[in-house]
Amino acid sequence: MDTEMRGQGIQSLELGINILIKIGEMDKSLSITEISDMCGISKSKLHRYLTSFCRTGFLQRDSSLQYSIGPALVAIGNNANIGQDIKDLAKPSLIKLRDLVNETVFLSVWAGDAPYPIDIEESRRQMTIGIKVGYKTSIVLTTTGRLFAAFLPEKEVQHYLHKDLLEHHMDPDEFQMELSSIREMGYSVADDILVPGLVAVSCPVFGSDNRIVATITIVGIKGVLDLSSDSQIITSLRKECMKLTDVLRSEQ
Repeated sequence: MDTEMRGQGIQSLELGINILIKIGEMDKSLSITEISDMCGISKSKLHRYLTSFCRTGFLQRDSSLQYSIGPALVAIGNNANIGQDIKDLAKPSLIKLRDLVNETVFLSVWAGDAPYPIDIEESRRQMTIGIKVGYKTSIVLTTTGRLFAAFLPEKEVQHYLHKDLLEHHMDPDEFQMELSSIREMGYSVADDILVPGLVAVSCPVFGSDNRIVATITIVGIKGVLDLSSDSQIITSLRKECMKLTDVLRSEQ
């Protein structure tokens, strides 16, 4: 079957997609000068593309004016890649945990530079947490980020972890002690770190090569969500994550 597309296309759109491809191929954030040199486009012309991509979430720009792949593009990629597999497998667990505790439960994967939520089951409370699919989350301020920092190979997270620690003025040695504790416990807990009044607990899901592939997080209101080590919430969360790990290992 002939799958080649014929006829007139939209040249400006193809140019924009090529810009996204070039940025996506890099393992770091880029300045507009670097992107201009890489794509052979003037900065004035390139700026219009970058502005539109940031507005639509296909790119994101940080405080130092560096550009990287944005949440909307990450969400598309995750749905087309391994994220879709783990998303389908984890869906029953997310619903089960949400129904058990009536709190927001979400699934996250590592997308090269940070964790990104790819599926969410909101609590039935009137107040929602506000977590959004495809939006980049902090490595050092979230339970999800700390799990990936603890269990991914150091070389994969070192650059982004260092940047996040500097941004939030955190002591690297103290953070490494925190990661050691997480590895020992097998889960991560956060209390009032990111949003006052909210607490969270996350557990890892591992693949056949014992590599962390996802995390499941329960977020709730401080004083309502019991995060003691022997609580039903943590016990149930760990059980569901272990079940998913067993399924992923058995499929290989």
